[in-house]
Amino acid sequence: MPLIPDLPWTAEHIAGGPGVVVTTSLHVRRLRDVPAFFRASMAIRAQTMRSPGARSLFLRAQPLARRFTTVSWWDDEAAVRAFAVAEPHRSEMRRWRPRLAEFGYADHPGVAGEVPTVDRAPATS
Repeated sequence: MPLIPDLPWTAEHIAGGPGVVVTTSLHVRRLRDVPAFFRASMAIRAQTMRSPGARSLFLRAQPLARRFTTVSWWDDEAAVRAFAVAEPHRSEMRRWRPRLAEFGYADHPGVAGEVPTVDRAPATS
Protein backbone atom coordinates (compact mmCIF):
# COMPACT_ATOMS: atom_id res chain seq x y z
CA MET A 1 0.00 0.00 0.00
CA PRO A 2 1.40 3.43 -0.90
CA LEU A 3 2.32 5.84 1.86
CA ILE A 4 0.09 8.48 0.27
CA PRO A 5 -3.10 7.31 -1.45
CA ASP A 6 -3.63 8.37 -5.06
CA LEU A 7 -5.33 11.75 -5.29
CA PRO A 8 -8.05 11.62 -7.96
CA TRP A 9 -10.25 14.43 -9.19
CA THR A 10 -12.94 14.42 -11.88
CA ALA A 11 -14.84 17.48 -13.11
CA GLU A 12 -18.60 17.57 -12.55
CA HIS A 13 -19.27 17.94 -16.28
CA ILE A 14 -17.06 16.23 -18.83
CA ALA A 15 -17.15 17.34 -22.46
CA GLY A 16 -17.92 14.78 -25.15
CA GLY A 17 -15.31 13.21 -27.36
CA PRO A 18 -12.05 11.48 -26.53
CA GLY A 19 -10.07 14.51 -25.40
CA VAL A 20 -6.34 14.33 -24.70
CA VAL A 21 -4.66 12.36 -21.91
CA VAL A 22 -1.32 13.64 -20.59
CA THR A 23 0.92 11.45 -18.43
CA THR A 24 3.94 12.81 -16.58
CA SER A 25 6.53 11.00 -14.51
CA LEU A 26 8.82 13.06 -12.30
CA HIS A 27 11.70 11.73 -10.21
CA VAL A 28 13.15 14.18 -7.68
CA ARG A 29 16.93 13.91 -7.22
CA ARG A 30 17.10 14.38 -3.44
CA LEU A 31 14.84 12.97 -0.74
CA ARG A 32 15.06 16.23 1.20
CA ASP A 33 13.37 18.03 -1.72
CA VAL A 34 10.30 15.77 -1.65
CA PRO A 35 8.20 17.80 0.85
CA ALA A 36 8.65 21.02 -1.14
CA PHE A 37 7.98 19.22 -4.43
CA PHE A 38 4.81 17.69 -2.96
CA ARG A 39 3.61 21.18 -1.90
CA ALA A 40 4.26 22.44 -5.44
CA SER A 41 2.39 19.42 -6.82
CA MET A 42 -0.62 20.22 -4.66
CA ALA A 43 -0.65 23.84 -5.90
CA ILE A 44 -0.53 22.61 -9.50
CA ARG A 45 -3.29 20.09 -8.73
CA ALA A 46 -5.47 22.97 -7.47
CA GLN A 47 -4.65 24.90 -10.66
CA THR A 48 -5.74 21.92 -12.76
CA MET A 49 -9.04 21.63 -10.88
CA ARG A 50 -9.97 25.19 -11.86
CA SER A 51 -8.53 25.14 -15.40
CA PRO A 52 -10.90 25.38 -18.37
CA GLY A 53 -10.93 22.14 -20.33
CA ALA A 54 -9.63 19.96 -17.47
CA ARG A 55 -11.67 16.76 -17.19
CA SER A 56 -9.79 14.75 -14.58
CA LEU A 57 -6.48 14.36 -12.77
CA PHE A 58 -4.76 11.59 -10.85
CA LEU A 59 -1.69 12.31 -8.76
CA ARG A 60 0.35 9.41 -7.45
CA ALA A 61 3.03 10.44 -4.95
CA GLN A 62 5.65 7.93 -3.88
CA PRO A 63 7.73 10.11 -1.55
CA LEU A 64 10.26 7.54 -0.37
CA ALA A 65 10.97 6.61 -4.00
CA ARG A 66 11.07 10.35 -4.85
CA ARG A 67 8.58 9.69 -7.69
CA PHE A 68 5.46 11.53 -8.72
CA THR A 69 3.12 10.52 -11.55
CA THR A 70 0.20 12.47 -12.98
CA VAL A 71 -2.45 11.50 -15.47
CA SER A 72 -4.65 14.34 -16.65
CA TRP A 73 -7.48 14.35 -19.18
CA TRP A 74 -8.27 17.49 -21.17
CA ASP A 75 -10.84 18.61 -23.73
CA ASP A 76 -8.13 19.36 -26.31
CA GLU A 77 -4.51 20.35 -26.90
CA ALA A 78 -5.36 24.05 -26.57
CA ALA A 79 -6.53 23.47 -22.98
CA VAL A 80 -3.30 21.60 -22.19
CA ARG A 81 -1.14 24.40 -23.64
CA ALA A 82 -3.09 27.11 -21.76
CA PHE A 83 -2.62 25.21 -18.50
CA ALA A 84 1.12 24.63 -19.08
CA VAL A 85 1.91 28.35 -19.45
CA ALA A 86 -0.33 29.48 -16.58
CA GLU A 87 0.78 29.92 -12.97
CA PRO A 88 1.82 28.17 -10.83
CA HIS A 89 2.63 25.38 -13.33
CA ARG A 90 4.94 27.50 -15.47
CA SER A 91 7.10 28.81 -12.62
CA GLU A 92 7.19 25.55 -10.69
CA MET A 93 8.33 23.53 -13.70
CA ARG A 94 11.10 26.03 -14.38
CA ARG A 95 12.11 25.89 -10.72
CA TRP A 96 12.08 22.10 -10.43
CA ARG A 97 13.38 20.91 -13.83
CA PRO A 98 17.08 21.15 -12.81
CA ARG A 99 16.31 19.26 -9.58
CA LEU A 100 14.72 16.27 -11.31
CA ALA A 101 16.64 13.07 -11.96
CA GLU A 102 14.11 12.12 -14.64
CA PHE A 103 11.14 13.67 -16.39
CA GLY A 104 8.80 11.78 -18.69
CA TYR A 105 5.88 13.13 -20.70
CA ALA A 106 3.42 11.47 -23.04
CA ASP A 107 0.15 12.57 -24.57
CA HIS A 108 -2.36 10.52 -26.49
CA PRO A 109 -6.06 10.54 -27.37
CA GLY A 110 -8.41 9.65 -24.56
CA VAL A 111 -11.44 7.39 -24.72
CA ALA A 112 -14.80 9.17 -24.63
CA GLY A 113 -16.51 8.53 -21.30
CA GLU A 114 -13.56 6.65 -19.76
CA VAL A 115 -11.69 8.53 -17.03
CA PRO A 116 -8.00 7.56 -17.28
CA THR A 117 -6.11 6.41 -14.18
CA VAL A 118 -2.46 6.02 -13.31
CA ASP A 119 -2.69 2.24 -13.61
CA ARG A 120 -4.29 2.31 -17.08
CA ALA A 121 -2.29 5.16 -18.63
CA PRO A 122 0.45 4.53 -21.20
CA ALA A 123 4.02 4.89 -20.00
CA THR A 124 5.94 8.12 -20.42
CA SER A 125 9.13 8.43 -22.37
